[in-house]
Amino acid sequence: MFVTVFSLCILLSGSLSGLILPMTKPDGSTDLSSLLNHVTLLEQTVTGLQTTTVQLQSDLQSHKAQAAAEISSLTNEVASLKTELRVSSNDLVLLKAEVNDMKRGNSNGNTQVNRTVLDPISHEVKLNTAQQVVENMELQATNVLALRTSQQVERLELDMNTTSASLHMTQKNLNLTSTGVTTLRNHLSVVQKQSLDNQYSLTQVSQDVHLLSADVHTTENNISLTISEVATLKADLAVVRKQSLDNKQLVTTLASKNRNVAFHAHSPPGKPPSNTPLTFSQVDYNAGSAYNNTGKFTAPVSGTYMFWTQLELFGSHKYLFVLIMKSGGVKLAAGLAQTDPGINDADASAVTVTHLNKGEEAWVEISVSNGIYGGHGTSYFGGVMLSAVVNERIS
Repeated sequence: MFVTVFSLCILLSGSLSGLILPMTKPDGSTDLSSLLNHVTLLEQTVTGLQTTTVQLQSDLQSHKAQAAAEISSLTNEVASLKTELRVSSNDLVLLKAEVNDMKRGNSNGNTQVNRTVLDPISHEVKLNTAQQVVENMELQATNVLALRTSQQVERLELDMNTTSASLHMTQKNLNLTSTGVTTLRNHLSVVQKQSLDNQYSLTQVSQDVHLLSADVHTTENNISLTISEVATLKADLAVVRKQSLDNKQLVTTLASKNRNVAFHAHSPPGKPPSNTPLTFSQVDYNAGSAYNNTGKFTAPVSGTYMFWTQLELFGSHKYLFVLIMKSGGVKLAAGLAQTDPGINDADASAVTVTHLNKGEEAWVEISVSNGIYGGHGTSYFGGVMLSAVVNERIS
C-alpha cells in the first residue's frame, strides 16, 4: 500500500509539472496546439488518478479485511486461553478443598498411612502446580502476543488513517484537476470561437485586400494618366508663364509710358446747390484728360489716386461740410466750415488717398448751399494717379 501511495505522489508531481507549459506565442496570441496538449495531458492525469484511487480503495478494503480476520483470530485464542485458565483455577480450588478435608478426617490415623495416602496427592498437587506455572507462562505469552497484536492493529489503523488522508488529498487534487480541466475546456471553447471569428475577419480582410488591390491597380492607372496630364499641363504652364512674362513686360512698358495722369482746376460756381458736383471752370492741368467739364474725374485705369480740394466760403451763420465723393455715394474726405456774425468768410479743405477701379468717378460737393469765392485760385480741386495696376492698360 505504501508503494501505491508513493506511486500516486510521483504521478501527481509529474502531471502537475507537465501542466506548467507556455500557452501563448511570443507575440502574445494564444497557442492552440499547447492548449490542446494541456487538455489532453489533464485528461490523462484525471484517468490515472481515477485508476490509482480505485487501486487504493481496493488495497484499503483488502487490508481492512485482513486486519479484521487477524483480530478475530487473536480474540478467539485469548478467549480460549481464558477459558482453560478458569477451568484450571477451579480444579485447583477443588483439590485444595479435598486435601483440607482429608487432613481433618485422618488426624487420628496412622502417620504412615497418612503419608502413604498423601504422597500421591502431594505429587498430583505438584503436578497441578507445575501445570499452573506452565499455564501462567502460556497466559503471559498470550498477553504479550495480544499486546503485540494490539500494537500492530494500532499501527495498521494509523496506516489506514494516513492512507485515508492521502486518499482524501488525492480526491481533493482530483477535484481541483477536474475543475482546471473544465476551466481549460471553457477557455478552449472561447479560443475556438475567437479563432472562428478571426478566420471570418481574416476572410473579410482578404476580400478587402483583394478589393483594395483592385482599387490600387485602378489608382495606379489613374496616376499614370494623371502624370501624363501633369506633364502636359507643365508644358502648357511653361508656355503660359512665358506669355505672362512677355505680357507683364509689355504692360509695364505701356504703364510707364502712360502713367502721367493728373489734373488741377479752379473757379467753382458762386453759389451752387447742395449735394451736387461742383464744376471748376478753369482747368490749369489735365494730363491724361481724365477730368471733364462736369466737374468729375474718371479713373482711366485701376490704381491708387490722391485728391485734394479747398473752398473759400462767405455768409453768416453757416455750418457746412466740403466733401470729396466717389461713385456709389461714398465719402472719401470731408472738411468743416463755420461762419458767424463776427467772421463773414471761412476756408474748408480736404485731402484723401484711395483706390479707384477703372471707370469710377470722383468729385467735390458741399452739404449746404452757400456762397463760394472763385477768383484768384482761392477755391480749387485737383488729383493725381500714384500707381496703376499693371495688368490693365490705360485706354
